[in-house]
Amino acid sequence: MKIAMPIVENQGKGSRIHPHFGQIQFLAVYDSEKKELKIVPVKPIQGCSPVAALEGLGVDAIYTWGMGMRAMQLCTQRGIKLKTGRFETVEGVIQNLDKLEDLEESCGH
Repeated sequence: MKIAMPIVENQGKGSRIHPHFGQIQFLAVYDSEKKELKIVPVKPIQGCSPVAALEGLGVDAIYTWGMGMRAMQLCTQRGIKLKTGRFETVEGVIQNLDKLEDLEESCGH
């Protein structure tokens, strides 16, 4: 599985998860089969630019604490699963992939 995570800064596995998917400058993409982590810059454009940044990365899932309705719809249309939890760093998410929950509600915009 390849899972993308919105992050506050590029600190590798120590990167903190950004509280909102739509306001990021970086995505961490972890491939659980290859055990590889890649940090991808996201152009600072408002709206669904993080979803556009996923194009070509082969992401199966996104871990986030919050996501707007439109971004959720775009991910669902692309077959990308939405996951959430209480993990605050990339390392925390990686170590707990089997404990992630489904993100079912948008943050209201």
